[in-house]
Amino acid sequence: MDPSTDRATGTLIGLAVGEALGGGGVATAMARNLAASLVAHDGALDADDVTRRQLAWLATDPSGLDPLTRIVLTDRAAGVPDAAERFLRERGPEVSAGNGAVRSCAPLGVADARHPGRLPAQAPALAALTHADGRCATSCLAVTSTVAALVRGVDPEIAVRAAIASCLDRKGGEELEFLVGEAGRSRPLDGPDRSFTLFAAGIGLQVAGEGRAVEDGLHHVLALRGDAAANGAVAGALLGAAHGASAIPSVWLARIGDRDGVTSEARALAALA
Repeated sequence: MDPSTDRATGTLIGLAVGEALGGGGVATAMARNLAASLVAHDGALDADDVTRRQLAWLATDPSGLDPLTRIVLTDRAAGVPDAAERFLRERGPEVSAGNGAVRSCAPLGVADARHPGRLPAQAPALAALTHADGRCATSCLAVTSTVAALVRGVDPEIAVRAAIASCLDRKGGEELEFLVGEAGRSRPLDGPDRSFTLFAAGIGLQVAGEGRAVEDGLHHVLALRGDAAANGAVAGALLGAAHGASAIPSVWLARIGDRDGVTSEARALAALA
């Protein structure tokens, strides 16, 4: 497997491994739905198709889905077209910036590795399917932009710096820049805001940008507690994109539910890059 394909494949596999180590599976399921849609549409984001796939999955009554995402998808299933916007209007910004979108967005970065100019529009559009808060859009753009650069072989520190710079004028951009340096340090992840989208993005970008190896990076993230499954998913995707599927310990692969299915879908997604 050539290095770029290895890195592209490692993104989805790393996401699944990171989430599994953190005790979850929701991000992996939603990321697989996104990846399948991207493959079916030759790498283009088809928001309606992604929504249909997520609603079909919701109908199986998955466990572990966060309340925000469940409420919005349930409303979409009931025919509410602006479900995410309604949640933001009714519940307010204190609870609208959850990590439900950023934890599963990484496949978009793989699909757009050769078309990074699409991400400033597509990443926010993907986030908005379930999360209307602008901080969620910023998180998804930063993570997918970094994934795209890493798959292309850009140095991790340079990739993270460029992604953060491109998001500074967006909602939450300056806070994300701060968290990339201070998440898990001056800003603990285990507290009342543990599911904050900028926490998940910040800690993942931190370990990727510091050049940590897959094992070291994921051990560090998971030891910080907080929403370990979501943080592990984001960090795992970024570390997988940086180092490739071949760098993920084989013993960890056994933790993935439907390992063969995830691996096959990761390879199909990698072909887009």
